[in-house]
Amino acid sequence: MLANPARLHLNRLLVIVGVMTALAAAFPTSQAQERVNPTATAVKEFLDRAKAYVELQKKEDGGLPPEKPGNTTSNVEIRQRALTARMRLARPDARQGDLFGSVAPVIRDIVVKDAQSRAPKDRKAAMKEVPPQNPPKVNAEYPAKADLATVPPLLLANLPQLPEGLEYRFMGRYLILRDTKANLIADFIPEAVPVVTR
Repeated sequence: MLANPARLHLNRLLVIVGVMTALAAAFPTSQAQERVNPTATAVKEFLDRAKAYVELQKKEDGGLPPEKPGNTTSNVEIRQRALTARMRLARPDARQGDLFGSVAPVIRDIVVKDAQSRAPKDRKAAMKEVPPQNPPKVNAEYPAKADLATVPPLLLANLPQLPEGLEYRFMGRYLILRDTKANLIADFIPEAVPVVTR
């Protein structure tokens, strides 16, 4: 006896629904996946890249003769220059955005909100030490004679915490990521700092 076409169609539908149910059980769509916070993802990816940079820094630093107690300033500077050269060789194609990546708008927003929360007098005071600068370049040395303008503590507390060996610094309207051991600009965010009338 042949199956009724309607019954055959119903059976096929039931098989398809059964297969889809089995697949859904085997590969569940995680509610956590649906609720992924893009900001948290961007911050995590940035910190992973920062940690990888510091690991590279340690590797390159480890290839240099160790510092000896009583090293003169000139010996320390020579060692720093050697590390600078090694980091440049290790990242010959480094360019703006390699480390900050997709977290740049998040960080820029944090800096802008911090500036907006300050009185005009406080904004000017926070930017007083900031060296005015032409656009920075990745792998360029932080200017030796320029002030190391500190990032205000309250702002620093809101930025992703960097591993030792990297720090945030202002340079003109740029927020830079400075390699503290090689004195290099590891990355930067353009126009991160709002215009402050002096």
